Parts: sequence; C-alpha cells; structure tokens
Amino acid sequence: MKLCYAKFNPHQFLECHTLDAINVLKSLKNSFHWLEELSPGIFELSFYSVLLHDIGKCASGFQRNPRKWGYRHELLSVPFVQFLDYGKREKNLIALAILTHHKTLDELEPILPVRDESLSPEFYEKLGELLERAEYLERMFIPRIPNMEAYYFGTKRPPKRFKLPSDWRERLRDFDFQELKEWYEGNLNGERLTLTFLRGILNASDHLASAGETSIALIPDIGERLELRIPRGKLRPLQVKASEHRGNLLLKAPTGYGKTEAALLWANRNAFRSGKRIASRIFYVLPYKASINAMHRRLLGLFSDPELVGILHSSAGFYLYSFSLEYRRLGSLYQKIYTPLKVTTPFQLMKAFFGVGFHEMLKTELAGSLLIFDEIHAYEPNVLGIILAMLEEVAQLKAKVMVMTATLPDFLENLIRETLPFGELKTPPEEADNFTRHRVHVVEGSMDSVGELVEELGLYRRVKKTSKPALIACNSVDRAVSTYNTLKERGFNVLLLHSRFTHGDRERKERALLERMTDYDFVVATQVVEVSLDVSFSTILTEPAPLDALIQRFGRVNRQGWRNGRIEDVYVLTRGSGADRKIYRDYEVVEESVKLLKELDGKKLRESLVPELVSRAYSAISEKLTEEVQHYRELALEVFSNVKPLRKGENEEAFYEMFNGLEAVPGIYAGEVLWLIEGGMGIEAHRYLVPVPMWLYWAESESFHRLSDRGPGKHILVAELEYSPETGLLREPLTGGDIL
Repeated sequence: MKLCYAKFNPHQFLECHTLDAINVLKSLKNSFHWLEELSPGIFELSFYSVLLHDIGKCASGFQRNPRKWGYRHELLSVPFVQFLDYGKREKNLIALAILTHHKTLDELEPILPVRDESLSPEFYEKLGELLERAEYLERMFIPRIPNMEAYYFGTKRPPKRFKLPSDWRERLRDFDFQELKEWYEGNLNGERLTLTFLRGILNASDHLASAGETSIALIPDIGERLELRIPRGKLRPLQVKASEHRGNLLLKAPTGYGKTEAALLWANRNAFRSGKRIASRIFYVLPYKASINAMHRRLLGLFSDPELVGILHSSAGFYLYSFSLEYRRLGSLYQKIYTPLKVTTPFQLMKAFFGVGFHEMLKTELAGSLLIFDEIHAYEPNVLGIILAMLEEVAQLKAKVMVMTATLPDFLENLIRETLPFGELKTPPEEADNFTRHRVHVVEGSMDSVGELVEELGLYRRVKKTSKPALIACNSVDRAVSTYNTLKERGFNVLLLHSRFTHGDRERKERALLERMTDYDFVVATQVVEVSLDVSFSTILTEPAPLDALIQRFGRVNRQGWRNGRIEDVYVLTRGSGADRKIYRDYEVVEESVKLLKELDGKKLRESLVPELVSRAYSAISEKLTEEVQHYRELALEVFSNVKPLRKGENEEAFYEMFNGLEAVPGIYAGEVLWLIEGGMGIEAHRYLVPVPMWLYWAESESFHRLSDRGPGKHILVAELEYSPETGLLREPLTGGDIL
C-alpha cells in the first residue's frame, strides 16, 4: 500500500495535516463562539470542509511531484462531499468551501469539469490517478474519520456524517460541478455570510496548520496586565469610565492623557472571552507607519510576547527584521487569524471589503472584533469615507468600535455619529487644562529668514540652556532641505528628517537623534515629525499648517510638561512656501488657523480650547468636506455590496493603485540592491528603498526604470535622481557618482 502525503517539505501524511487543521479549527470553535450566532451550524460544516479539503492530493501524479503535476487537487476533493449525510444545501456549502480554498471561482471556472469524459478528459485522467491510491483511502484515512469526529465534537455519539458507499469509485465520476456552480449563483445572496465564514475558517485552519501551528493565540486579561504598570487607584477618570463602558465609544482627551490605556481598558470590557482569556481580535488602527511601529513597540512592552502583538503595514517585514524578530514566521502569522492584537493601517482592513486576497479570512477575523481608531482626523476625505463605510459593515458582524482623538472637528464627529451609535467620554475643561504645555507666538515672516529668526527669537539661546535641540518644522521636502542648508551654513549642528530618505538612512537618523540628541542645535523636519519619534524638543518654529497639524507639531515640545505645570513657547510663521497650496488643497483652513492663533498670540494654548479652535478652523469648508466624505462613503458601500464570497474583488488592482505608495531605489544604490537580491538577501534591499510621492514619479517619469528585466528585480523601481544620506532624494536628475 502506497502512502499519501499532504506536505512534502518536510513530509507529512494526509491524516496528520488534516488533524493539525482540525486542531486549529477546534481552537477557533472554542474561541470564536459568536460566529455560531451569526451563522448557526458554521463550525459543524467547517469540520467537514477541513476533513475533506486535501483528499484529492492522493492522486499518484501529485504524490510523485506536486510542483510539476499541473492540476488542481481541490477538483478531486470536492466529489467526496456527496458521501456526507447532509441535505443539498449543506453539501453544496461544504463543496464550495473546499473547491475555492486555494483559488477563487473566477480562476477555477475555465477548468471546472463537465459530466462528459470527452469534454473534460484531464479531470477523469487525474481521478484515475486518485483511485490508484484507493487502498490508502479505504484502509488508512477514512477509518480514522470517526475518531476525528469524536475528537472534534467531543460527544459520546458524534454525528458520523461521512459514510463511504461500496460504489464510491464510480460515483466520484458523476459529480456535477456545473450544478454546484449554478447553485452558488442562485443562492449567493441568502448564503453570503455562511460562504464567507466557511472559506475564511477553512483558509485559516489550513494556512495555520501548514505553518506548523495547531491553535490560535488568545490574549490575557488586559486589565491585569495594565495594573502591573498603573494601579487601578491611579487611573484617570476617563480611563476608569472607558473600562466600564459597553458598546461603541468616542473618547476626546488631550495629548498625554493616556488614551491608549483607556482604549485597552475599553477593549478589555467589550471583548468576547474564552475562559479567562480574550478571544476577540483587537485592531489598533493608525494612519502612519512610524506611529504604528512606535505603538507596536509600546504594546509589545506590555504583553512581552511578539506572537500576541502583531503589526500590519506594507513594510512590516523589514520592521520586524530590523528589530531582530522572526520576521518570516511572525510576518506570516500576523497575516492570519493567529495573533489576537494587531496594530495596523486602515488599508489592511479595507482589503476584506474590497475583495482583495483571502478577503473571507480577514472578514471572519473582523467578526466579533474590537477596532480602535486613533488619529482618525489625519485621513483625506476619500479614505475617511471608506472607513465610515467599513464601520457600517463591521457593525453587522458584532464588532465594536472606539474612536479617540485630541483634535476632532465638529463636522467629522457628526459624520462618525451618523454612521453608528456612539457613547461619548470627554475630558472636563478644568481637567483638560491641567495638560496645557504651550504658549503660542505668531511670527510675521517665512522660512526664507530662518537664519535671522533663530537668533531674534532666542531659539539658539534656549537650545544652549536646555541642552535640547529646537524643532524647525517645514511643510515640504524642498523647503526642509533649503532650511537645513541655511542653518548648516551658519555653523549650527543640524539634523534633517523627511520622508524621502532610504529606510536605512531614516533609521540611522532617528537612532542618532534618540541616542545623541544633545549633539544637535536644530532638527529640521517635515510632517514626519508629527507622528514619529517620542522625543521632546526645547521649542519649535513651524510653517503655517491646519490647526490640528500644528497641535501635533506642538506636541513634540515639552512632552511631559503637564507633570510639573511647565509652559514652553512655540512659534508659528505667517507665511509658508509656494508648495503649501498643493500640500493643503483647502488652504483657507491654514489661513483661518493662523488667524485663530493670532488671537492667542503670547497666551497659553489651553487644552480645553483645542477642540473648539480646530472646529472653527474647518468651519468654512466643513459642509464641503462633509459632502465629499459622504460621496466616498456611498461609493465604497456600493463597491462593498458587489464583492462576492469565493470570488476575487473586481477592484483588486484599483485598490493597490489607490493605496500602495511607490518606493524606489536611488540610482547610486542600484548595483548594491541587485547584488543583494541575486545573493538571496532581498530583505536587506529594503534598506535602500525611498518612498516616492506620485506627483514626483509622474513629473520625473523619464528618470524611473525597473532594476532588471526579469526575476525579483523587475518589481523594483529605480529613481535616477540625486540622492545623498545627508539630504535625501532630490528632484534633480542623477549627475553621476559611484555605484556602491
């Protein structure tokens, strides 16, 4: 008797892989009990889809060489569903999950067999190969099924749904795939959720078992973990109230209040549990990679285990690699249902609703989840509209949402409240004012005079007095580079930070600032400073920007000042550069922000005033922005409604075009990157990538080309533009230089 393997590197028998997948499924069943409420019977149907999903791999050709076999084993697994003691509906649901557990219906439709050997000769040939291993199935795999049923269902009399008839070989040939497809099309609307969960659960069970896992992870009680750092008696009032609130929550509190702890305590209260541990998946959603990375490190410090706290963004693999974590294994687990707490961009969650990738698995994970949105004000109207549409969708899946902010304009708060019912927690004015840390000064002029201004305003004297650099905040890379050059020419020690450095150079610069902060007189930075490093500057001189952005920039000065009531001066220029109107398309918000700050010139910026001031800054365009957000929300809901389970989303390519930013290798590093790739060190090549805005790509399109014509290099873009580790990627075409 010839054996049958499901995995080949290393080898694993079919029954062993199936049992591993059943173990994962049992873990899901014991933890994700809310799925039964949304789709009754889902875990019984899932058992039989897992049980039979790989049986087609017993075909002799697959066993000899799965890579060269050239056929879909799922097509041979599906006909075994007819031997289940179920009605037509249940059999078809299980069959569809098995059929699509690797490929979508769109991809399989051209090769679906018909009940005519002359029209589908390959299917009948491969079925013959499967029957060459009939002895293995009859003597080894199928006799184990009753034990697997008893193990999974845990009853003295398990269902025993699978019964192999004596004529099973002949009946396999008669399975009607076309009828199955027609049933799917006729019953899709009524079975949409069940089909979603069935494929999602099967994918999760199969993928995790293949990765060597036999269960999902659960997170310990968050309240107990937090109490080790903050005794309950020392929690702030809103943190205590958040820990007691059930349902969706809108939390408004100043920067430094402890909103993250409040959010975790809210999640602890609202989570579904499995025993004493939390079963709900928790998604902490932030807009920027830098703030996501910082939050991941913070939460990892709280929970210690990197399996419990995941990170999801386009550069997550390199981030894990940089911090000497198991980037391959962890990066894979974070993409699956395994990890209970994930820090992520909203774009990673949107995939579930745009039909991108294994969207059913992500949607299954989002069911019963807790979503925490921080800095929700930072998104453009199109992204906000999609987020609001997404919130409507997850609410139907027993998910709960928390939105927290220090600077939320009224129009945006109204939009959020119209989407879902929210409870509200707001810091009382007198408590908020305890977090006041800044005195505002509005300065006539622009960065053109930065050399004179740092002396006139006493910024350099303050640097020497505090041993902390002053922050010079610019709105564009070009302005930041010119400001950096001006200050450097005057003999100051200056560090330049912006988005157009390679990841490696950016990492080195940030590490230098953290480790040798006192070496610098000034740090010149763009908006990246609003969301990145946890450092505190002596003061700030900033170009004008929308008030909520300015508040974020001010937050980089005197970060812990609320502890001792210290107030520091911050300076806002009245004029920016010509590029600002392209960066802030509704420039009247910038003008109104400066006007509002002039009213406070020389006064403390009381934290209790911030929400009102931000709303006033946006008041002139609030109606326009509301209409814009609503427009994108309606468009998104329409797209979501057209996404079908088991099928690929029609907008998958458009999704990546919308949200995936470009990254390119500066021309001077092209040779080094090619050498790394050819040497099997592709992860190291990430150090040489620079984020490239789309306007720059289109403006200088002739300066971009692919690294190579074939292999991995064909997916890497090269920018033949000036680059240096000191100033970053500039717009000027490359004039020469050695290939490193």
